[in-house]
Amino acid sequence: MERKKVALFLTNGFEELEALAPVDLMRRANIEVDTISINQEKEVVSSRKITVLADKTIKDVNFDEYEMVVLPGGPGTKNYFESKEVLEIVKKFAENKKVGAICAAPTVLASLGILEDRKAICFPACEPDLEQGKAILTKEAVVKDGNIITSRGAGTAIDFGLALIKELLGEEISEKIGKEIVYY
Repeated sequence: MERKKVALFLTNGFEELEALAPVDLMRRANIEVDTISINQEKEVVSSRKITVLADKTIKDVNFDEYEMVVLPGGPGTKNYFESKEVLEIVKKFAENKKVGAICAAPTVLASLGILEDRKAICFPACEPDLEQGKAILTKEAVVKDGNIITSRGAGTAIDFGLALIKELLGEEISEKIGKEIVYY
């Protein structure tokens, strides 16, 4: 079976748990995850000033190879809006592949019209942005509507990572990883 491939964006100010917990969990499930810096360089500084070395920079990636793109949130979410390339990639994936977004990052999807008439969730302070984007807000930790998966924030990062695994590999593998990390 061909390994599933996921591109997870990193931008200065990203929320560490929202990025690295899903990467860790998906890699445990044997999903090939590439962390992609949207900066010019691979070094990315998180919201808590932790410097992380991304696997690749956005200019070095052929996104046709990937099945899903994931956007962690945090204060750096504003940087997604400033990258035409990120916005185009997210739109393309929403049309015919899979998209995951957590915390403030679902606001990017809302701004692109992707969440219109879809169930979604985000960080509570960002809910007005989702309402403006005509999303149907729910109060769950993780929401899946079609090919879009959204989640609330750092506290739901494990739930989010397991939901991404479930979407790509099925419930059995997701539950297996959850048990391995003593989550259930």
